[in-house]
Amino acid sequence: MRLAALTTLAAFILSACTLGAGPTGTPTLTSVEVVQTAEAEALLTREAASPTPTRLLHTSTPSAPPISPTPAATATATSALATADYNANVRSGPGAFYDWIDFFLQGQTATVVGRYESEVDGTWWSIQRISEGRDGWVWGGAVTVTGDLTAVPYLVPPSTPTPGPSATVVPTETPTP
Repeated sequence: MRLAALTTLAAFILSACTLGAGPTGTPTLTSVEVVQTAEAEALLTREAASPTPTRLLHTSTPSAPPISPTPAATATATSALATADYNANVRSGPGAFYDWIDFFLQGQTATVVGRYESEVDGTWWSIQRISEGRDGWVWGGAVTVTGDLTAVPYLVPPSTPTPGPSATVVPTETPTP
């Protein structure tokens, strides 16, 4: 169908060219030549490379995040903070003989709310957890304390835990030779 339409169109165009040419014009093509020319042009048109449309990727232009207001300073910003240097025990009082109640994991931070100076094992810090965990006491050698320590009060330690029942060792007599 297309071929017939192209052939007819080509024949019409060629016949119009010869209308006013007279005897000195270009020679007239036969109908077979017109059809062959139209078929050749149709074939060339089909075989011609058509440009592939370029895909446009629409990406949004990144924009700067909105500027948030600077938070107002609070009392905790200037208070003392303890950061665990390694995994440490949180105890119910300032000393290794107090019960273990939690872990203070390396890198965790807590607010220092009190201190106790032990003659035996040095400074113990009473901490209030910022994130999850139980508040208690950590040994000063396991943490790095930063901030204003002048406002950290010295605390009286809680009463020592009463030890549970323990096995009593009864001395035996040593036979004399």
